[in-house]
Amino acid sequence: MDERMLMEKFDKLNRKMRRYFSSYFTESTLTSIQALVLHFIILESKKRDIFPKDLEEFLEIKPSSVNSLINNLEKNGYLRRENIEGDGRYKKLVLTDKTYEIENDIVGRIDDYMKSMFVGISDDDLKIFDSVLVQMTRNIE
Repeated sequence: MDERMLMEKFDKLNRKMRRYFSSYFTESTLTSIQALVLHFIILESKKRDIFPKDLEEFLEIKPSSVNSLINNLEKNGYLRRENIEGDGRYKKLVLTDKTYEIENDIVGRIDDYMKSMFVGISDDDLKIFDSVLVQMTRNIE
């Protein structure tokens, strides 16, 4: 197999996926990255407190980029930062009523996107795909 061709296909798919994902939010007040962040917080905050560091790890971006995203979402009323008891250095991210009002829309759009990406792919092929992704990730860590 030609590895260079595979990487070109993978890179092309990655760019197409980003555009395709963005298209799910063209008629939304949120950008796709804002929706992804809120989706992450919606799901994870049901289990634990969420902090900016969690977004850095989830998105694999720098603290300054995360801070910019949070500032924008906070400015637009989708979340707020709250001190945690006993330690003023850390601020957890808390969703606002404005976000909860559109929670089903965010979750629905992202679920639809994810489902659409795997149409026609067998469980066996998905297991192989998962295995390949895990190994490629190990190769660069």
